Amino acid sequence: MTWMGICWLLYKMNVRARMQYRLNFVLMTLLASVVTVAEFLGLAVVLNAFGSIQGWDVWEVGYLYGVLMTAKFAYRAFGSGINNFEPYLVNGQLDQLLLRPMPLLLAVLTSRTRMVGGELLQSLAVLGVCIAQLMSRGQVGAWILPQTLFIIATGTVIMFAVGLATAAIGFWITRVEDLSVLTDNATTTACQYPLSLFPDWLRTLLLAVIPFGFISYVPAMHIVRGEWGGWTLPLTGAVAAAALAGALGLWRIGVARYQSTGT
Repeated sequence: MTWMGICWLLYKMNVRARMQYRLNFVLMTLLASVVTVAEFLGLAVVLNAFGSIQGWDVWEVGYLYGVLMTAKFAYRAFGSGINNFEPYLVNGQLDQLLLRPMPLLLAVLTSRTRMVGGELLQSLAVLGVCIAQLMSRGQVGAWILPQTLFIIATGTVIMFAVGLATAAIGFWITRVEDLSVLTDNATTTACQYPLSLFPDWLRTLLLAVIPFGFISYVPAMHIVRGEWGGWTLPLTGAVAAAALAGALGLWRIGVARYQSTGT
């Protein structure tokens, strides 16, 4: 079998294991989807009260939210092991994966699967409603659909790259859970809003250091707002490629210096 075939087989095994307790699986899926919708509804209530935030109305901010969260859940679907990498280093789980006759990164990615069907459907529903509203009032055309698919793909790559770089830092500091909160949860929350709301230092952080601003805000300035040129899309693709290359390089360096826990 090819590596992709083996990864797909392991992924299916993880999914079956997750679904072993059916009632728990259904309840957790429903709860996760409700949390996603409630989060956006809270944002919509605030925007409805004030009308807009620096010219961004509820449908435009909803587009940012939908793209960001869809990319996040797409990444979580296959990158759960990277997103929660600390136990591999602390409990010696990485030692077990090193014994597998396959690349270590693939072994980590296929060792744990998170079921995100409910969250993904809800984020896509929010995104679909916002796109429909933007199209109905003539603000965007049909080109928004392929462009949105493109930035969801690049956004997933950017999130994976940041998660992989955070995990790789664990080869030096071991405890990376708090760092992951900063590079994942905190930045995701910030990028649900237009970056123009934030001070210069925070915009620089979200564009140059942890480039989550390129997941939705930068391309949306062209796709939805029409204020920036079409160069934002190839730039977004270039940032995603550069982030992935840098993260893979850091991962290889970290693996080379890894010392077993001795368990």
